Amino acid sequence: MRIGIIAEGFADANVIKALVQKLTGCKDVDIYLLRPEEIFDETDLNAMNFSNWNLVFESCRDEVLLDAFFEEIEGDAILVVHIDTAERGSKGYDVDIPQRSRGVDYSEYSVLLRGNVKSKIESLIAEPYRDRIAYAIAIEETEAWLIPLFDKGSGDTSSHVRVKEHLSSLIGVDKKNVKKYIDTRHKSLDYVKLGKELAKNLNRCRCRNKSLDLFCDDIERLFL
Repeated sequence: MRIGIIAEGFADANVIKALVQKLTGCKDVDIYLLRPEEIFDETDLNAMNFSNWNLVFESCRDEVLLDAFFEEIEGDAILVVHIDTAERGSKGYDVDIPQRSRGVDYSEYSVLLRGNVKSKIESLIAEPYRDRIAYAIAIEETEAWLIPLFDKGSGDTSSHVRVKEHLSSLIGVDKKNVKKYIDTRHKSLDYVKLGKELAKNLNRCRCRNKSLDLFCDDIERLFL
């Protein structure tokens, strides 16, 4: 089984790769980054090395890209499409947005918004491939999936609107976490390590974030 990933960025892709490996047992060599493509040196730079939510939609429309992945290499394949919803109000995103107000049930909100984004992506993908897609639609941002590792609360973590900042502040409270999960050379979170930690604690984290749980459901369904 081959698994392709189209994601908004390398950080998201690293988290998703760890989850897919945990849920399927696939090895790293079975997982391909279609967008953004991995960069091994400066000579590898090309347009596919970059990504954002708009380019994710563009890749989903790209039948040449999808044909090459699904048809040109032998064997079964599934494709993971990742997108955050933090930019859902931006021009070109174009999805219906459920009301987000005081007292909202964020688990229910996540189901509704994810469903609307999923419908948008499905409309872009060529029909023959639609039943081979797993939707990594992170309500707000992928970092919301990681918050339960450091926050022992009970609510759905999609309730946070400044997700990256909140995750960074939670990690910063503990010096051991800072040393383990922050890449001091680049002054950024280490998403490879965070993804692996999420995979180790997946059952607990799924209970705290509905969009993470639904993505895992997709992977498990496709591997039955």
